[in-house]
Amino acid sequence: MIRQFFRDSFLYGISSIVVQGSPILVLPIYVRLLSPTEYGVLEVLTIFALFVNSSVSFEILQGFARHYPDSRTERDRKEYSSTTFWFTLAAYGLFVGITLPFSEIFSQIILHAPIWEKTFQVAVIATSLHGIYLLLLNQLRWQLKPFAYASVSAVNIILAVSTGIFLIVEYQTGLVGIFYGQTVGCTIAGVLAWLWGSHSYRLIFDWPKCKEMLRFSVPLIPSSLAVIATVYVDRIAIQNIMTLVDVGVYTVGFRVASIANLMMAGVYFALTPLIYQNYVKDSMPDDVERILMYVLCGTLPLLVGISLFAKEIVFLFATEPYYGAWFVVPILAVAAVCSKLYIFFPGLDIAKKTKTIAFINIAAAFLNIILNILLIPLWGIIGAALATLIGAAVLLAGYVFMSQKFYPIPYRAETIFLACSTAAFIIVVGYLVSSTEYFSGLVLTLLKLCALILGSAWIIRQLAGTRNLGRII
Repeated sequence: MIRQFFRDSFLYGISSIVVQGSPILVLPIYVRLLSPTEYGVLEVLTIFALFVNSSVSFEILQGFARHYPDSRTERDRKEYSSTTFWFTLAAYGLFVGITLPFSEIFSQIILHAPIWEKTFQVAVIATSLHGIYLLLLNQLRWQLKPFAYASVSAVNIILAVSTGIFLIVEYQTGLVGIFYGQTVGCTIAGVLAWLWGSHSYRLIFDWPKCKEMLRFSVPLIPSSLAVIATVYVDRIAIQNIMTLVDVGVYTVGFRVASIANLMMAGVYFALTPLIYQNYVKDSMPDDVERILMYVLCGTLPLLVGISLFAKEIVFLFATEPYYGAWFVVPILAVAAVCSKLYIFFPGLDIAKKTKTIAFINIAAAFLNIILNILLIPLWGIIGAALATLIGAAVLLAGYVFMSQKFYPIPYRAETIFLACSTAAFIIVVGYLVSSTEYFSGLVLTLLKLCALILGSAWIIRQLAGTRNLGRII
């Protein structure tokens, strides 16, 4: 299982770098083509798309993911796949049919201005196609086809980004060109994913299987929406308490901070299917523990590096109107990592404790909302970042505490705590030093570089000493 994890994680990691890294790679282009207000609108509509994709199809994809690996026959697998496909197609068709006639009203509610109506309309179509594309893409994932998954993901991102930039530059379409690009990317990549997994789809709709999947997935809708709220409510709150310009600046910081999650995304896509298929094996808990140590050896030094050089990265990638984004990067980078570590605590999912999952996610989201309302008026976008970090930490703590009751993993808590504490200390000190004028230029860069090298060596030594390195490899 460990070998398969490393192989699949590598392929999914490449895919994740392409998918999640693309907003970072195109950041220097977007901030030069879009004003902070337009960039803020782009982020708000992206959040809207996430809420839609987590609710319109009743999260049936999660029900599919839970039951598909347990299918005993090829016919069962085809029935699950086909039923999920047709249900999703009908759900998004209904969504488009209801939303487009009232696009002016929705654009006023969501963006606080009807001038964005056309952009909203194209975003609705792009969002619906993206939801169908995600279904077709994840079919490849649950069939354990990481190469096909990575290839389709790359096609989507390359087409979406290149088409969007071309339309903005050549035809002066403005922000709407990005959503036209997403429409093109999802359509072509979706067709490719369907062709790659076409043997799984038939003109079949099994209502009992549909109800079985929905019984699992429907209770997760509030949970999924709460997770999105936990991650993105900061931008919604900034939009309502501050301005779309502030949303644009904050989003640049969020994009830079998300670099810390590139490795975690590949791990997530590789690990979750393996856990579902192998959790009954006695060796599985030890395998998960070993994988976490390996992941932390790579993630914590990356997190420290991004945090220490946040100012330099933002100044390199962005333009002057966005320079203030660096203040939130270290905080959001830590929050980004915390928000993904829950995958190493699979007990609640294995035990199908969907109500408990929903409670944890909703509680964390509620706390995040309250903190954003309280902290943004005090500290602006820094307050929003702190609220996001606290919410992510509470979410992770809930998963750790409850999941270990149902499927305990033998983690070395003291070792992990020491490594994480070391990383946190370096990040805090680096943040305070970068915020002052006592050090600057070459001196500051050398100090931060030394802290990164020495701190990373110490963290890796704690997590993977001579005795434990062999266990991880």
